[in-house]
Amino acid sequence: MNRIFSLIWMFILLLTFYGCDIPVNPTPSTPDDYVDVQVTFDLAGGHWKSDIFTLEEPKDTLTITALNNTTGTALTLINTKDVSLRWFYKIFIVYNQEYQAYEVVGKDAADYSVSDLELPDYDYIIALHDNLTDQATKDTFMSYVENKDEQLFLTVDQELSTYSSGPLEVSFYPESHISFEHVQSFNQITSLPVPIRNEFTFSGWSDGTHLYSVFPRYLKSSGISSITYHAVWEGYSVEALEAYLNSFIPTKATENLVLPTDYSKYQIAWSSDHADIISPTGLFTKPYQQTIVTLTATITTEEESLTRIYEIEVDGYKALTTGIASSYIYRNYHLLTDEFFETLDIINTAFITATDDASLIGTTYLSNVETYIMPKAKLHGNWVIMSIAPESSWSVIAASTSLVNTFADHIVELINMYGFDGVDIDWETPLSGEQARFTELMRVVYTKVKANNPNHLVTAAIAGGMWQPPQYNLLQSQQYMDFINMMTYGMTSSNGYYQNALFKDTTNDHPTFGVGRTLTSCSIEESIAIYHNTYSIPYSKIIVGVAFYGMKQIRSFNTTTQTWSAWSADGSVYYAYIVNNYLSSSNYTRFYDASAGVPYIVKNDGTEFISYDDPRSIADKSAYVLENELGGMMFWENGTDTTGTLLLALRTGLNK
Repeated sequence: MNRIFSLIWMFILLLTFYGCDIPVNPTPSTPDDYVDVQVTFDLAGGHWKSDIFTLEEPKDTLTITALNNTTGTALTLINTKDVSLRWFYKIFIVYNQEYQAYEVVGKDAADYSVSDLELPDYDYIIALHDNLTDQATKDTFMSYVENKDEQLFLTVDQELSTYSSGPLEVSFYPESHISFEHVQSFNQITSLPVPIRNEFTFSGWSDGTHLYSVFPRYLKSSGISSITYHAVWEGYSVEALEAYLNSFIPTKATENLVLPTDYSKYQIAWSSDHADIISPTGLFTKPYQQTIVTLTATITTEEESLTRIYEIEVDGYKALTTGIASSYIYRNYHLLTDEFFETLDIINTAFITATDDASLIGTTYLSNVETYIMPKAKLHGNWVIMSIAPESSWSVIAASTSLVNTFADHIVELINMYGFDGVDIDWETPLSGEQARFTELMRVVYTKVKANNPNHLVTAAIAGGMWQPPQYNLLQSQQYMDFINMMTYGMTSSNGYYQNALFKDTTNDHPTFGVGRTLTSCSIEESIAIYHNTYSIPYSKIIVGVAFYGMKQIRSFNTTTQTWSAWSADGSVYYAYIVNNYLSSSNYTRFYDASAGVPYIVKNDGTEFISYDDPRSIADKSAYVLENELGGMMFWENGTDTTGTLLLALRTGLNK
């Protein structure tokens, strides 16, 4: 018994000496215990999802205070697409399920209305007006909008679908805030975080030897207290690459191509056997003739190199054979329809002006051409011609060899700069003694334009009838013109004559009012004969003109002498105006002179006479063009018929 009491007493002394607190979870004290390990995750080109990147502080946090507020007084969330927001800075967001955050898919720095932007699908808009008084919010938000190329993700502190008002915090995470090296301590067996990398599949985390998706735990005996894991990514298969490339390569090209230079683990280099049509970067230039372009993709990885070949069909420009449909456009560029481009082969854009020093000026004109003509013309294969105005300093330029050369050089410069397909010289009309100068000007222009590109056209606008052609030295100058736009409209404007007859008819169709006849040589038929028989101009070079307007003549009755005055010019009237104000009025009567191929209108009291073109006369003239194998038909000018009726008649008549 004494022995037992002695042992108890000794135990009490030991407890007193060493203390009596007994730890519940003792720290590892043997080599077989597991230790905490600090893991650094190297993304190797990947990104974190929001479950990781939101562990870090966002770059910025802003507060939305209103829903659908278009007054400009708040940073606002917009949950409808039926808005303009023209003067707002805008960020367009969509929920990205993979990242578990909102991704910014579009930005606009108050440049356009929402409807004018080309946007992918989006869920919401965050918008801010320059009038916002919170300068710090404005500066931060605008900095994100103006950085167009930055990848950006957002998180919010409440559900956007139910938000209606009040403060809504939005956190901004640019790429630098979703691709950092994350550090985290582990001890227990647990799943490791899963990152994202576009065009790759995540295989796991490597310590250099093993691949992990679950933390393996480390014994104290391993001596490991910190470690770096590197993300391992598996590149997509060749089949996936081919499917990806096929999505970018059309069977027929009509515009610039996107030619990817990398995809997953692949590097891609492109070459083209017609780089002038489709360049190795995908830049598209429509050829003048139909062409098959071969693109070669040279694909390399660390392990292999392979080649893929793609053949792409490219349509050429519209063929310029008998029955060319041509036009002039001077006004209402912004009203052009698809039918305009579908119908026409040649578009003469009017006008750029040549000055005394041979410069070419026309800022508004060039802007109209670049904005409203070129995009669709290149798609449809129209020949777009730069027409140089009648009021240009023709006599000054033609009198100087130096200025003529400068003039031609400037033409070529603008052709190359804006993508014109040639030039139209509209000198109306060389004076007596200037015929040789006109020929020399045409020679120099023709030579330089063709040297620049032999496919480009050089044309001239010259009136029909017997009076103007002699001023152009056509026997010599015609060799420097691909086509002549024969202006068989506006040929007369008084004495009851038609301005635009198809056939000669010197007898009044309306004898009561003394109107409806042709002046000598002032018909298409007579003008063709003059051009061909007198000047040896091939029929195929002649593009005859029709009028998309009417020439009005008036007269008055003298009650004292009981006589009528002669018919005198009273300007022109647009075809749309004729339809809306004359053909619909009981005060006027329409007639059609089948022998001359001209419609005309007279006021019932005999005081007004209008000759013009309508669908019937254009049909008659189209038939004449095709039957006689003329070059084609053109009109002045598209902006004077906003109804589209005459364009349709020309399209039908010329079988376009």
